[in-house]
Amino acid sequence: MMPSMEPHQEKARLAAAGYAPAPEASALIYGMIGMALFSVGMWGAGRFYDLPLIPHLSLVVVGSLIAFPVGIWLRKKRKRRHVEAYQAELVRFGGGHRS
Repeated sequence: MMPSMEPHQEKARLAAAGYAPAPEASALIYGMIGMALFSVGMWGAGRFYDLPLIPHLSLVVVGSLIAFPVGIWLRKKRKRRHVEAYQAELVRFGGGHRS
């Protein structure tokens, strides 16, 4: 059971979620999605340019391993934006203190 939020906190949360939504998935999921998107992009580029990916498998693996932390960074950035937006909205609704 979630503890009830005060009305100004709930309004601030909803307002912040309107323009800076909180990430809903874990950092691991963001990393895996980054890897999957990179791999699909490489597959699409290989099909478009008629290049076989098997001889370049090390490039695909290295690119995927780079895409994993990029996905984690994206989640951290989205979380930070949401927290900043929530704090700003909390101040706007008069329920928080800006430091």
